[in-house]
Amino acid sequence: MALLSLTGKQWKLRDTDRTVVRTLEQQLHLHPLVAECLASRVTDPDAARLWLRPSLDHLHAPEDLMGMPIALRRIRAAIEARESIRIITDYDVDGTASSLILQGALRILGSGGLLSYHIPDRFNEGYGFSVKAAESAAADGIGLIITADIGVRDHEAVNTAKANGIDVIICDHHLPAGASVPHEAVAVLCPPQAGCPYPNKALAACGVSLKLAQALLEDHPRRGAIIKSMLKVAAIGTVADVVDLATPENRAIVTHGLRGLQNGVHTPGLRALLEVSGVEGEITAEDLGFRLGPRINAAGRLAEATAVIELFDERDPARARGRAQALDRLNTERRRIQSSLVDQCLEQIPDPPPPFVVIWGEEADGWHRGVVGIVAAKVRDHVNRPTAIVAVSGADARGSVRSTPGVHAVQALDTAATLLLGHGGHPAAAGFSMAAEHLDALRDRLNAFASGRGQEGAEAPVVEIDAECDSDTLRTPDADVLAQGLSDLGPHGKGNPAPTIQVNGVHPAQIRPLGDRHIRFNIGDVEAVWWNGRVHSRALTAGTFSVIGSLGYNTWRGRRSVRFTVQDARPD
Repeated sequence: MALLSLTGKQWKLRDTDRTVVRTLEQQLHLHPLVAECLASRVTDPDAARLWLRPSLDHLHAPEDLMGMPIALRRIRAAIEARESIRIITDYDVDGTASSLILQGALRILGSGGLLSYHIPDRFNEGYGFSVKAAESAAADGIGLIITADIGVRDHEAVNTAKANGIDVIICDHHLPAGASVPHEAVAVLCPPQAGCPYPNKALAACGVSLKLAQALLEDHPRRGAIIKSMLKVAAIGTVADVVDLATPENRAIVTHGLRGLQNGVHTPGLRALLEVSGVEGEITAEDLGFRLGPRINAAGRLAEATAVIELFDERDPARARGRAQALDRLNTERRRIQSSLVDQCLEQIPDPPPPFVVIWGEEADGWHRGVVGIVAAKVRDHVNRPTAIVAVSGADARGSVRSTPGVHAVQALDTAATLLLGHGGHPAAAGFSMAAEHLDALRDRLNAFASGRGQEGAEAPVVEIDAECDSDTLRTPDADVLAQGLSDLGPHGKGNPAPTIQVNGVHPAQIRPLGDRHIRFNIGDVEAVWWNGRVHSRALTAGTFSVIGSLGYNTWRGRRSVRFTVQDARPD
């Protein structure tokens, strides 16, 4: 086995074509290490130029979405006839972003007085477009429902709405291969559905909502300015929902949304959210994913996601600040609960871990169903096994799966479908509900599924490295040139992670604590920070090391400096 790092991982340098690297370096005038990192993402120089310059021209035509003409006719007819329209979305960032975009477009078109929205309560209604929501809409005299980030798998609710004389338009992206869309829906806007020619199959639901807004506002005199404003919200939802940022359209949405967030005029609510999140100076995709996104998600996890809509709708700066601070407090509480549950889960896992980790606990004992997904991800990362964490409330249980490569989360749950009341999600993440009495049987089936895919003795996780250099490379001014070049490869996220750089010959002298769990030291002229790295402080003083991590910028009180964020280390 290859030498393991301090965190128990194997490192593997990507095999890039040196001819491609040299071509990119010479034709695009790139730093050699930047060219090497880019070569693992795109190899053609012309495509690389487009990669480095995401443009609004990369937004595809809305009419390419199958079902768009029908959706437009039905919505315009509803507006003309003064029908009541209700927008129903998921309670996460993608769902709330979709609601904000769709509400904005319909209000501009004059349906504001007859427009309402609904976001399911995670605890009383559960995930998805429910029969309860359809029946409530019927009781309220709604003529048209538009769903976003839910609906494509909710056949029963769509049928219920139709039976009550309500038309349904679905904007979604959660469609497993081979699954059918609700036939009773008037229109389904979902790029992965069979027969849809839309080029970007990785569009988030807020991206689908943005396409619908683009089409609805086609003749509006301020369409360009309105769409640019909506891109700010779409960027947050796109990053937070962890969709592929290697597609040109998603890169354009996030890049131009970031520009709007950094330079645009904001509503009091958005401005207050940026302030409480500590987002200042140059705003990055990482800020969206790790600062704004968690605070927006906290509402749906611990309380009601309607708080997010109320924040964005607030026009009084003082009240907006209070609403944003309330979200911030919810996020702090979410982190406390999450940390406690992760510790409890790790204590229960045997050594070696089973092929599929399944752990549950009572909500009355602090197993909050709103955080089981985050806890499952943290546990998975610790043990390198697919993980299901379940919150039990009386006879009912709700859980989340976070999986590893090679184990499809939804397919794993499919093998236990007879035990479940409902389930759905993606290859890496899924959710489910069930009767608590079947949890032991669920654990057995998931372990059998994972065992059949070689998870019994999974090797140490492998970290892929984009490029390597020695510590002298991180000297001024070369370090700044390199940091800027690597930043230009963004926005970073799924499909385009921040390049992982291996720096050799590091002597981590003068290690300094940063809070209770973090450390910092210098590599060349650059400050290095290792979050949660204090446990490795003593080991790092024992000689020369190679470290891996990402090189970028840190902005603090208006001052921008180059920073290396350490991910791991091993002795040279």
